[in-house]
Amino acid sequence: MTNKQMIQWKRISVEAAAIVASILLAFAIDAWWAEQAEERDEHESLALIHRDLLEAEDQLSNYVAYAKSASESGINAYVALSRPGPYDREFIKTELLRVDRRTVRIPRAAYQDLLSTGNLRIIEERQLRDSIIRFYELMERTELIIRTSNESILDGLVVDIYYGEGLLLPVISNDVGQETVNAANKSIFEKLPADVRAMQDPLWQLDSDSREWQRLRAAVLYAATVHSIGAELAGDLLNRASLLADAINSAP
Repeated sequence: MTNKQMIQWKRISVEAAAIVASILLAFAIDAWWAEQAEERDEHESLALIHRDLLEAEDQLSNYVAYAKSASESGINAYVALSRPGPYDREFIKTELLRVDRRTVRIPRAAYQDLLSTGNLRIIEERQLRDSIIRFYELMERTELIIRTSNESILDGLVVDIYYGEGLLLPVISNDVGQETVNAANKSIFEKLPADVRAMQDPLWQLDSDSREWQRLRAAVLYAATVHSIGAELAGDLLNRASLLADAINSAP
C-alpha cells in the first residue's frame, strides 16, 4: 500500500470515527434532553397532584365536620322522640332536618390525566407512585360508599318517611341543603297563605307509640349511624391525603 493510500485510509477512518462520535453524541444529547423533559413532567405532575390533595383535604375536612354534626343531630332527635312528652317540637324538627345528605367529590384531574395518558410511569419513585395509586383507589371506594348510603338510606328511607308519609311539612331550614335550593323553596313557602304556613306537622297528631313514630325513630337513628360511618371513612381518607401530600412535598 502506498503512502498516498495509507493517508486516504487514515482520513476515511478519522471521518468515520467522527461520524460515529457525532451520532453517539446526538443520541446522548437526545437521551439527556428526554430525561430532563421527563423530570420536568414528573415535577409538574406531582405539583398538580399535590394541589389536588390540598383541595381534597379541605373538602374532606368540611365533610367530616358536617357528617359528625348530622350524626349528632340524629342522635338528639332520636333521644327526644324516645322520651315521654311534652316535646320541644321546634328543636326536634330542626334536628330531624339536619340529618340531611351531602355528597363528596374529591379532585382527581391530575391523577386521571396521568392514568388516561399512561404517564404514571414518569413518577420514578416506585413507593410514591404506588402510594398515589392506592390513595385514589381508596378514594373511589369511599366516594361510592357515601354516595350509595345517600341514595339508598338518606334519600330512599329518611326523606321518604319525612315527606313520603307526610309526617313533616316541607319547611326550610338554613342548615339544610344547598343555598340555591333553600332560596327557591323559601320563595315558594312565603307565597303560601298564612293559615297554611301555620299548620302543625302531622307527626304531632300521632301517638308516640304509633307505628309512624317507631319508623321515624328507627330511621333517624339509622341515618345517624350512616353519617358516623361516613365521618370515619372520610376522616381516614383525610389523614391519608395529608400523609401523601407530605410525601410528595418531600420528594426530590
